[in-house]
Amino acid sequence: MDIDRELKKRQLKVTPQRQAILKVLSQSDAFINAQNLYTKVLEVLPGTNFSTVYRNLDTLVSKDLLCRISRENGGDLYKIRSEEGHHHHVICKGCGATIVIEFCPMDTIREKLEDVGFVPTDHRFEIYGYCKKCKDKSMGNI
Repeated sequence: MDIDRELKKRQLKVTPQRQAILKVLSQSDAFINAQNLYTKVLEVLPGTNFSTVYRNLDTLVSKDLLCRISRENGGDLYKIRSEEGHHHHVICKGCGATIVIEFCPMDTIREKLEDVGFVPTDHRFEIYGYCKKCKDKSMGNI
């Protein structure tokens, strides 16, 4: 990933903090929480404030550079967006694996909402459960 090019493409100022955040995230295939990200950013750019990292995460999500998953037990997770366009995830409660789903449940719900006069402006879906590996592991313990 050419970090500077991606920031400019989204009309964002190239700052050392944004470069450090994206560098750390580009080195991970997994989602990461803000606190762990902050710890790793300090290794790249000492002296960075947690509030600066957190504020930039919101900006990078709003510009579609990052995906954000809100966990049911609190604490958002972040990852560089690898899929183009609109998408959602299923999240394993056992191992934390995330899988992109290829459809939007909102397509089915939208018509029902219109029937009751509700106009949705935004949505997020995160579906929690157990991946095959974790389900099989727990079934083996019965």
